Amino acid sequence: MNSKDHMIKDLSQDVKRIFKERQSLLSFDQFMDLVKNKPRLLMRNSAEYVRDSFKHFGEVKSAKDSESKSIEQIDDLPRFKLFDIGTEKGVPIVGGEMVQLDIFRILQAFVRQGVANKVIFLHGPNGSAKSSTIEAIAHGMQKYSETDEGAVYRFNWIFPVDKGATPRAVSGESGPIGFAARYDDGRNRDESYAFLDDSQISSKLQSEFKENPLFLIPMPFRESVLRRFVAEQEGISPDAVELPPHILLSGLSKRNQLIFENLLAAYDGEVEKVYRHIQVERFFYSRQYRIGISTVEPQMSMDATEKQLTMDRNISNLPAVLHNIRFTESIGEIVEANRGILEFSDLLKRPLEAFKYLLTTVERATLGLPSATQNLDVVFFATANEKHLDAFKTLPDFSSFRGRFELVTVPYLLKVSEEIKIYQKDVAAISKSKKIAPHAVEALCLWAVLTRLKHPDPEMFPNELRGVINRLEPFAKAMLYDHRPLGEAYVAADQILLRQIRSLILGESVGNVIYEGRFGASPREVRALLYRVAEESSNKTVTPMAIFSELERLLKDRSVYDFLQFESRNKYHDAAYFIRNVRDWFANTFEDEVLGAMNLVEEGQYDQLLARYVEHAVAFVKKEKIFNRKTEGSESPSEMLMKDVETILGVASGDPGRFRESLLARIAGYKIDNPKAKIDYSVIFFDHLQMIKDHYYQEKSRLIEANLKAVLALGTDNERQFSEKQIVAARSTLTELGSRYGYDETSARECVKFLMMAKEFKSSSAK
Repeated sequence: MNSKDHMIKDLSQDVKRIFKERQSLLSFDQFMDLVKNKPRLLMRNSAEYVRDSFKHFGEVKSAKDSESKSIEQIDDLPRFKLFDIGTEKGVPIVGGEMVQLDIFRILQAFVRQGVANKVIFLHGPNGSAKSSTIEAIAHGMQKYSETDEGAVYRFNWIFPVDKGATPRAVSGESGPIGFAARYDDGRNRDESYAFLDDSQISSKLQSEFKENPLFLIPMPFRESVLRRFVAEQEGISPDAVELPPHILLSGLSKRNQLIFENLLAAYDGEVEKVYRHIQVERFFYSRQYRIGISTVEPQMSMDATEKQLTMDRNISNLPAVLHNIRFTESIGEIVEANRGILEFSDLLKRPLEAFKYLLTTVERATLGLPSATQNLDVVFFATANEKHLDAFKTLPDFSSFRGRFELVTVPYLLKVSEEIKIYQKDVAAISKSKKIAPHAVEALCLWAVLTRLKHPDPEMFPNELRGVINRLEPFAKAMLYDHRPLGEAYVAADQILLRQIRSLILGESVGNVIYEGRFGASPREVRALLYRVAEESSNKTVTPMAIFSELERLLKDRSVYDFLQFESRNKYHDAAYFIRNVRDWFANTFEDEVLGAMNLVEEGQYDQLLARYVEHAVAFVKKEKIFNRKTEGSESPSEMLMKDVETILGVASGDPGRFRESLLARIAGYKIDNPKAKIDYSVIFFDHLQMIKDHYYQEKSRLIEANLKAVLALGTDNERQFSEKQIVAARSTLTELGSRYGYDETSARECVKFLMMAKEFKSSSAK
């Protein structure tokens, strides 16, 4: 036997093992054994199953109880790990915790009510991950259905060969009715036909609605059996068992009900003989193959219909006792989605008449077919962009639909750190052929977030906050949302206050028609711009400067992008101004990196100096000693250290005591407002830290400028103008920018040139 044969044999054994482990085919008796062991799991409806898919993968808990969330706590929500797994293509859903929690709560309500009687309607701007969120839920269901806990089953009708055999005519006795009287392989006649070979099967009818096999147990026997099973599992009396309402309904389709009734009559009421014809089959949710998951695209078509079956081999080979049944087959997206989820993609792009049937279909959880009314077990989702929803709200019929919709707003992301994660796969793809400089994608994402922000309405805040709220500019707001320093334009008191009310600002427009994140650059537009920069042949490396140039080119055609047509208000919606914001931000960021690369400043040196000063100043105010780690003894606070730092901070030499007392007061105030937060002097005294950095830069400005010029001169004729020591320092700076921060030589030189131009512009503006 060659290696190929071994491989196929091993593969066959593995597949067979998994098939048996998953119990893919069962007799009805075997299925009932499973139900006895886990009745709650096997009687779930679609809403409970989708809800359990969320719970199966777990969640990242927030610091506070998610059940008590309010607008003030909007930034402290749990995250369901299902969305980290993402879509079938492996794309995680970045952010969107509020959306995910809203969907989960709606599913919880469906479970409590016992029926999914509303459409979960996701609405938001184009590209805000509405459909991707539903895809992630579908993929989670698919993964969950592959586990033991998530196993789901449907059933098929099996009829053996020899269709000529007929029931006996004597009352009280039953014949083979469609399975061969001559068939004999040692099998007990009371055993199931679920495991017959295909050659021994005359007809096999699948249930197109994938009904739960439990519905094959007639009422009221179904109720008593399930009550007994649940009571045994939960240790309570059968009378105390509360069963979900859906499991007590007549859940079989008309075709299955007729087959069941005809067989039961032919067997003179011996239902165990009817169950011999049942093959229970485990199925797995699949969006690709439309098994329990389906999507209705925005075209003119029926979502469900039925056709009569006449020439089908399975029908023609059925036993005579079933020939009186007019067999039909139900088809369509709703049929495919039964026991799962159905998405109406861009629902409002369809003419109103095309989806009016949802009013009764969703509310009653039934589907009207030409031959019957079918009970449904579907969680309905729909998506629409805001323009179509706004237009829909003006129609008289909207009030009727509003009661059948659970509206869930899906805005754009408002945090730069989250926006960056959206493009991780794009960055990986581009990096295969072109280098991407540090902060290039971050700069683009920062600009995109700035276009999405709206000026907060001061009237929505208490009087004492309105002043600082009215002064809050877009860049500072973006920094605030992402837990970054707000910049030098805000005094320490304002920065601390804004951090304290950050969640309040985040939730200010939640629930409003014009909410924050409704407008702005979409991820699709950001991705397209990133690829345009990467495809530009003149760009050896995708640098922040290349991003700035492409953004300026984008602004020239305002008619293409809606967000460019808004009138600027208090610097909001000013896309050109945002480019300047991002330029300044990158200049400051790269400047810090250059200083680190020059090894003029040890990593964290500024923070250490500030921490030492505050420690000594606080000890001075409290009249305490300082523990010296080197001498392992206590000593008085260093006046020299304090005076040196206070000179940098511009503290009057006459009475430094009051200034030192203010430090202690600021620490106390921060601790009161943030009782669980760790004391971080760089956060509490960010303004003092910046002054120390600026002072040091001014002292070393000539040395820094000479180093930058030498970096640009490397490899050119201008290199001769510099001493050997300066050239060595320049090469070291270039090497450090690469090893420490990830810049290649091309991007490092371009960024140095950009920084020098930015500094010259800033100096000339100051003059």
